[in-house]
Amino acid sequence: MRVLNSLVEPRIGGPHLRSLAVAKQLREYDVETVFLLPAGSDEFEELATEAGFDVVRPSLPRLHPPKDVVKNLKYMMKYLPATKRICDVIEEYNIDIMYASMTLNFQAVVAAYRSSTPIAWFFNDTSTPWPLTEITAQMAGFMADEIAVAADAVHDYYFSNDVTSRTIYPPVDTEEFNPDKIDQDSVSLREELDIDESTPIIGTVGNINPVKGHKYLLRSLPDVINKIGQVAVPIVGKILDTREEYITELKRLRSDLGLEDNVYFVGQRSDIPRIMADFDIFVLPSVREACPMAVLEAMAMQKPVVATRVGGTAEQIVDGEHGWLVPARSPSVLSNALTEALTNPEKSWQRATAARSRVQEKFSLNQCVESHYKMFKELNNTQSKYD
Repeated sequence: MRVLNSLVEPRIGGPHLRSLAVAKQLREYDVETVFLLPAGSDEFEELATEAGFDVVRPSLPRLHPPKDVVKNLKYMMKYLPATKRICDVIEEYNIDIMYASMTLNFQAVVAAYRSSTPIAWFFNDTSTPWPLTEITAQMAGFMADEIAVAADAVHDYYFSNDVTSRTIYPPVDTEEFNPDKIDQDSVSLREELDIDESTPIIGTVGNINPVKGHKYLLRSLPDVINKIGQVAVPIVGKILDTREEYITELKRLRSDLGLEDNVYFVGQRSDIPRIMADFDIFVLPSVREACPMAVLEAMAMQKPVVATRVGGTAEQIVDGEHGWLVPARSPSVLSNALTEALTNPEKSWQRATAARSRVQEKFSLNQCVESHYKMFKELNNTQSKYD
């Protein structure tokens, strides 16, 4: 069985890493994946090629934010020729299933529909604006043979209750994110940042983006420090060129709140398990999410998690059992939860231990691979909607 996995963003992100991890294990089921990428960064192409996968890049245009009118006009002008090129790829590689593995996968879906190739369309976000939400939902209902979502909350964001979808949660590799397998001889984050052994570390991981709610985290910290003393807060994540204004705003807020000795902007890192191993608390202050990988990774690392109740976080964490869930955009409530987690080590340990067990039971890579194989196998035995 050959699957064409279409990714609409060339830069490496959560969907890319998930797709590659799943594709590697699907080989054990005789499912071979070919990756379809638009123009842009070569990072993921290099990663997938090194793993032995074919990567096809037939000069596909990319959809841009609504304010980029000129770029989106060019996208529309190139739309039909691009779908024809994807049709050629489907024929050349003898593709059995089109896996549109990110939400705004219009070109790939139309090409597969025209080629009578069964379509699985995966919706992985809760940030797509209207009217694109309506357009994608209508197209999926008409063209997709299978609709999959990253969380029940993602279904609710796009679809009504009468639309059937399959929930496939993003996976976490519980062997990679295993607190018992961290190299203790490597340099720790605490040593790297010269953080005193007595200072608790409250860490977060995610691209520097307004939806991640960093400013609410910063505003919660003075109250935490006032209650328990000094804390260190490393913010780990890539700073995109398009977010320079936002990082400047965050640094200004850090200064205004007197947190320059507490908050560290660490940047992008590849050693996330090693980084998380030094966290005393993991915090997710986001204002919008689908099913955040960083939460699952922190749970796998057996860290107490304080997260905002947005998107699929309530599907990951049962409040009071596996961590703390708090309202978004509420620094005072976030501060109270962080303080409780830091001042109640036994409670934090119990919830962290339960969190790792929950990840192993519900969010493992093996379960994600099996869910994909089941979906692809069922699709391979059906005709596409076009027929």
